[in-house]
Amino acid sequence: MAKKSIDLRVKIGGICFDTPIIPASGVFGYGDELIDTIDYRFLGAIVTKTLTWNETHGNVPPRIWELENGIINRIGLQNIGVKRFCKEKLSKLAETGKPVIVSVGGEKLDDIAKSIEFLDNQQSITGFELNLSCPNIKTNQIIAEDLDSIYKAVKKIRKLTDKTLIAKLSPNVTDICEIGIAAEKAGADILCAGNTFKGVYYDWQLERFYTGGVSGSMIFPMACKNVFELYKKVSIPIIGLGGINSEKKAIEMVFAGASIVGLGTHLVIMPDLPAKIYRFFIEYLKQSKKSKISSIVGIKNEKE
Repeated sequence: MAKKSIDLRVKIGGICFDTPIIPASGVFGYGDELIDTIDYRFLGAIVTKTLTWNETHGNVPPRIWELENGIINRIGLQNIGVKRFCKEKLSKLAETGKPVIVSVGGEKLDDIAKSIEFLDNQQSITGFELNLSCPNIKTNQIIAEDLDSIYKAVKKIRKLTDKTLIAKLSPNVTDICEIGIAAEKAGADILCAGNTFKGVYYDWQLERFYTGGVSGSMIFPMACKNVFELYKKVSIPIIGLGGINSEKKAIEMVFAGASIVGLGTHLVIMPDLPAKIYRFFIEYLKQSKKSKISSIVGIKNEKE
């Protein structure tokens, strides 16, 4: 691990991230499945897959396809529900010593609020990610794609918890900055930019199109642009994720304005990626004669 002269810790709200590297919600399961595969020392926190109030089976297969540089999925928030999660999973996560961030979602805001109220009583949970942007649920409106809706949603949840609150934004909007500003005004502590990009896949065996969320290295330029633009407009920290498949892509996201980088699809492909990024960050700071990761956040991105 790093020498004391280099500090990769990030303190945001009530969360002290040991490193600025976290798993994106979804690929990491409930947080305990990959303990024997990934070295948790290089992660700043554990982020669970999105939980709903009731157990959810998700969409029927097929629901995931491999693309040339990524995947497209339509899983649909499959999960065991908040009560089973607390009973069966939470204690294992607490044993890791890492901050536990629980991603919470649902088709109705009232159900999300109910989940937050229940989970807020769990001392092992450090913060919440509000997944208001999942493209794979059956709803007439995605909260994070509407200015008024995200403001009202974050404001409502903010009243229910004092724990660190992350608003997960949608990249599938005309102006992600106005959505981010609304979430900040409503009380979010951190913005997560963002989620999968909407796409379609034609299944030749079934002879039909499926809609889903696209992830993988091909979305990095768009994901990084969202961080780049948000950093100019908001004053709260940003989690940058989407398409990070190397050490250089991770630090580019930091240059653009991300205080934390999230790893998704490529974490599954390259379980040693967090360690590689960690060591690269250390070496870059040494060569730059800087001691804190915070000193390079947005360094290549001038605020207006």
